[in-house]
Order: sequence, then C-alpha cells, then structure tokens
Amino acid sequence: MTDRKPNFLIVMMDQLRWDHLGCYGNPIVQTPNLDSIAEAGLRFDAFHVSNPICQPNRACLATGQISTVNGCRQNGIPLSLESVTYADVLRTGGWRTGVIGKSHFQNVTAIPAPDRKLTGTGQEPAERRARRDQRDGEDYGLEVKVKWAKNPDRTLPLPYYGFDHVRFCISHGDQIDGHYTKWLRDRHPDPDSLRGPDNALDRPEDRVAQCWQSALPEELHPNRYIAEEACAFLDDQPRDDPFLLVLSFPDPHHPFTPPGRWWDMYDPADMILPETFHTPLSQRNDLPETARLAYRMGDADPHSHWPFHVNEDEMRKILALNYGSISFVDHELGKVLQHLRDLDLDDDTVICFMSDHGDYMGDHGTVLKMGLHYQSVIRVPFLWRDTAGNRAQGTSDRQASAIDFAPTILQRAGFKVPLGMQGLDVMDDSVPAPPVLVEDPGIAVFADPDARSSIVSLVDNGWRMSLLEAAPGWGELYDLRADPNETRNLWDDPASAAQKARLLEAFARRQIALRDLSLCPTARA
Repeated sequence: MTDRKPNFLIVMMDQLRWDHLGCYGNPIVQTPNLDSIAEAGLRFDAFHVSNPICQPNRACLATGQISTVNGCRQNGIPLSLESVTYADVLRTGGWRTGVIGKSHFQNVTAIPAPDRKLTGTGQEPAERRARRDQRDGEDYGLEVKVKWAKNPDRTLPLPYYGFDHVRFCISHGDQIDGHYTKWLRDRHPDPDSLRGPDNALDRPEDRVAQCWQSALPEELHPNRYIAEEACAFLDDQPRDDPFLLVLSFPDPHHPFTPPGRWWDMYDPADMILPETFHTPLSQRNDLPETARLAYRMGDADPHSHWPFHVNEDEMRKILALNYGSISFVDHELGKVLQHLRDLDLDDDTVICFMSDHGDYMGDHGTVLKMGLHYQSVIRVPFLWRDTAGNRAQGTSDRQASAIDFAPTILQRAGFKVPLGMQGLDVMDDSVPAPPVLVEDPGIAVFADPDARSSIVSLVDNGWRMSLLEAAPGWGELYDLRADPNETRNLWDDPASAAQKARLLEAFARRQIALRDLSLCPTARA
C-alpha cells in the first residue's frame, strides 16, 4: 500500500430492493462478493433515493443535487451537459474516469413525448416555453438504443459527463444495445436470434409477465461484457495515476431473463413473500383515486413499466428469477474484484456499492416501481469499503440519500465540494444528518406532461411522511420503527398529531435548505 490518491470502484445494480442481499439479512439470495465488501467496510442501513425513478435518481447521484435543481425531474429529461458531475471534478484532478454499463444520463428512446399545453388564454407566444434550453437535439441523443442497434460503431464526444472512457449497455434483460452490440456481434453471427421473448427457451403459456427464459448464453450476456471491459480498463490503468471506474449493471431490472444456470438457480417454492403480500393496495380504503393510478395502469398493462399486482405463484417465480439475476451480477463482480487484487490495486481502492432505486418485489402484492413511497422502493443498499489505511467496519444508521454520494466521493478524494452541490459527506459524523427529501413527479406525467401528480416524502428519525399534490389534505405518516411494513397510516391519528406537525415543519425547512445555490453573483449588482 502507498499514500497515493485513492482509486474509486463504484458498482451499481438497477432496481435492486435494499434487502435482496445476504449482507442485509436475506437468508436465500447468494451474494458472497457483495457480502465481502460489506464485511470489510461499512453497511449503511438508512440510505435512500432522492427520486425513486431511474434517470432522475442517477442525475441526483451524479450532481449531488435534487431533481428540481438539476432539472431531471422525471424520465425523459436528460441531465444537462452544463452540469458538473463528481466525475468532472475527479477528471480535472488527475483521475482516469470510466463508466461501463448503464449510464442513463440521457434518454434511451427517441419516442416523442406528449406536447405540453399552454397555460392561460390569449395568443400563443413566439417562445412557447419559459426556457430556451430544452436539452434536445443531437448532443442529447447519444444513448438512444435504436441508434446503437443500427450502428454499433458510433463514437461519442468525450468527456461524457466527466467520463473519458465509456462503454454503454442500454436497456434491460437480454435486449440490450450500445457498445455491447458490437462486442456481441463479434462473437455470434446472428445474436438477435437469441434475444427476446420470441426466441426464448420456455413456452409462452408457461410464462409470467416480464419473464422469459432467454436463449442468450451466459458467456454472451451484458453482465459478462461489463466484467470483461472492467478488467480491460484495469489492465490499461497507469500504476501511478488514480482511477474512477463505474460499473453499472442493468440487472436485476425487469424483464427478468437470467441466462443459463441462473434461470433455475432458485426454486420458487423456497421464496419468502413479504409480510404485506396478501394485503393488496385495493384493500387500502384510505387511498385517494389519484394514488391508485399507478397500479391501475400496471394492472391494465403488466408488460410495461408500471407496478402491477401478481398472484402468489407468479410472485414466487419472479422472486426466484430476480435472485438469479442478482447472483449472476455478484458472480461477475467477483471476477473484477479478483482482478483488482491480482493487479495489486485493491489496497488503494475505495469500493462503493449501491442501487439506483428499489422494487416492490411483492409488497402489497405488487412488483416493479412508481406509485407510493414504500421503503422497498425508496430505500437502497449502500456499501462503502475504503482503502486499506482508512477502513472502518460495521454498520451505520446515518440517514442519507443519493445527493450525498457525490460530496462523499469528492471529500474522500480531497476536494472541496463544488458550490451548488447539496448533499453531505456521509462519513462526516460531525455534521448532523438532515432529513431525507424524496421527490417524485408521479406516474400521471408519463401520459400528460401537465399533470399535477407529484409525490414528495420526508424520511427522518424513523418516520416517513408523504404528501400527494393531487390530494390536498391527504397524506401518509408511518412510524418505521414500530411499523416497519408501513401498514398503519397515522396521518389522521390524534396521538400522532405532534409528530405530524414536527415533520411538516421539517419538510418546509428542508425545502428551504435545498434551494438552488449553484449560480453565483458575478458582481455586487
């Protein structure tokens, strides 16, 4: 070990529920490599998203800013190319920066969004929107999946949000494109014959929604590609220069299509359903209709991206496949960790693991995400194993969120946090942890961009409070310590009135504290 600047290996899974790892107490799923990171480092037990949706929360992680400040408030709004990310800071400080896998800083489809309606009356103005910068055009189409499928030899303008080395895996399951497309085509004459439900090995009549037995073999899977590319990046690393390497696995996000041995690694009969599985959301009499929208959309189209209800047999099958995908990622990550040791880089490398958001995975009989802010959706795993000379071991109950990630990395690297980054260093216990604010545009905006469907939550000292924009006077209030399954809404409970008032004030104060401070005065006016 030397006193060189620390390397950073950041590992992400997509849509991983916080307790679907052995190190978080799951008695079934096998994750020995991730468990070893937790054993040698710190496991955070109160880490949350800043936004429970893919693209926005990844923007929060990159910028250290909440969604209403970085502007990526929902899927479909790219991260501004003017944003300063933690990778930008490290790159200018001498780190070699790379991202391999799912980036999702920009839109992955070119499907036009529904047009916005104008407000008020009168003649349509020449400038139809209040901002000229709409984050559109060629520079914001670099992650569109179909473009990579048509031309896998595409090149990117670099750096890309601070990363000089980029290898994309775009989309999910066995239908991924990006830089991976060329790698796959170099290894098989007709890879599309192996991908998708039409080419699957199982029978359609035996399937559960969002599941099929992929014909794509393990050795051609995106998880293998990510591991191989990671090892190649490490091989090319100059020994005197520090690096930042982000490995972002698209699994275990739906559809659930683990290949080969990972498909039947777990027996559905052995799966343990969440305690709330048999209390579907249809039994919640306190829910306003606007809060039910996400689940109505999902039940009407379980093959899309919205949460939907499943029966017990379906849930057991999905859980088994979800676990198979998780174990496959863990297996491939193990190769990267071993390569790090073989190259004598391990002692100088900080390893961090997280998920971009969670998944109901059976809570109240549902799967996927969006809708209400249960802990299964907004709470995520966060592991931190420092360099050999700076290791702390154990667990931390410090409450934190996605906006704290970038400041934590930068403080560990020895940098001041850029003005406008809003999070805190989670390792600095001298500063009290503020309440966690979770922003969410609500599912209605995907059909109507003008919908007023926002959901905001505050998590603080073992309580979760949520407010729904479209339902004035209604809210959720849960004592997470006494009621970890969030089954007793105390919003109208007289005995909880003082706690409700405290959280409402804390919410107002947190919003004040998270105002946008990124623009600085250039003179005294």
